[in-house]
Amino acid sequence: MALHVVYRSCGGENRKDRPPYYSKLLCLVSFLRALEAVDADVVFVNDGPVPADRLRLMRAAGEVVQLPGVGMRGSYRSSLDLATSGRFDRRDVVWFSEDDYLYVPGALEGLLAAAAAVPEADYFALYATIRPLPLTTPDGRPTPHRPAGWWDVPPWLVGEQQWTRIRSTTSTFGARVGALTEDAGIFRLCMLPHRTRLRDHDTCLVLQGFEPYSYRRLGRDAVGLASGTARQRAQSAAMAPFLLATNLRALRRPARRRLMLAARPNLACHLESARLAPGTDWGAVAGQTLAWGRQRGLLDLAGAEPAGGAPRVTRAPGTPPPPRASGRRRRTAASGSPASSG
Repeated sequence: MALHVVYRSCGGENRKDRPPYYSKLLCLVSFLRALEAVDADVVFVNDGPVPADRLRLMRAAGEVVQLPGVGMRGSYRSSLDLATSGRFDRRDVVWFSEDDYLYVPGALEGLLAAAAAVPEADYFALYATIRPLPLTTPDGRPTPHRPAGWWDVPPWLVGEQQWTRIRSTTSTFGARVGALTEDAGIFRLCMLPHRTRLRDHDTCLVLQGFEPYSYRRLGRDAVGLASGTARQRAQSAAMAPFLLATNLRALRRPARRRLMLAARPNLACHLESARLAPGTDWGAVAGQTLAWGRQRGLLDLAGAEPAGGAPRVTRAPGTPPPPRASGRRRRTAASGSPASSG
């Protein structure tokens, strides 16, 4: 079982509220740090031009595929197509990464350990919201967003790391290539009819065989009885057929219902201030990443901290290029059995 990584990036930024230590350069360096612990090949899929400092690091660590500014959905579709084209063995694992995630050093190593120890799982997350899903709220109403038929299971213990069943994650996730290839139609369906949205939550639920929407809601939306303004009701009515198709696609044979697990505590973090993963001091991880990058000669010692801008990447004259993945795959003890839920 080999590991492949498809790392999506673009040169622009959005308006999300970011922690003060955030930069895409910092995230890339943290990924390269995690890459050292495993034997993996990497393809960087760049949508449009990216800054020269990041591009130099990418070229030193793997293959670079350049897209002509096709947007978020286009780059995601291109990445999925690359992974399901037959280039990778169906028994392998592929990790998809966006460019605004911070990794702990053992993140990819933990991913491989979980994939080896829990063969019944097909999808993996290093970042996800993990919390119990009670049947009802304190006042007795059904819990919102709890998929019909959902049941909680004890976590799996792999070495010292827990892996917990989750409802969904983001577009940064891992998958077994064979399952991903069989499920490619679900990913395409959940992109419709949007130009910029991916409906990650719907995708993850359908993969696991759960319907994302109540039929009562879909019926109300279809006849124009959704809440909101007249324009919003019209939009809901237009979306209803697509959401109905999404629900119907979730009616999978038991053998095709996937198990999706996430590391607890998370081994990577989406650097959006309101959504930082609990249980880890991500500011400390950022500082340690900077120190590692400087020690390896990846970061200019005179560069500024990445608050409001990334430090400049340089190499001293005569020094070799940044290291590729080391080829080491450290093994950890892995039981592969569910841990106690207590």
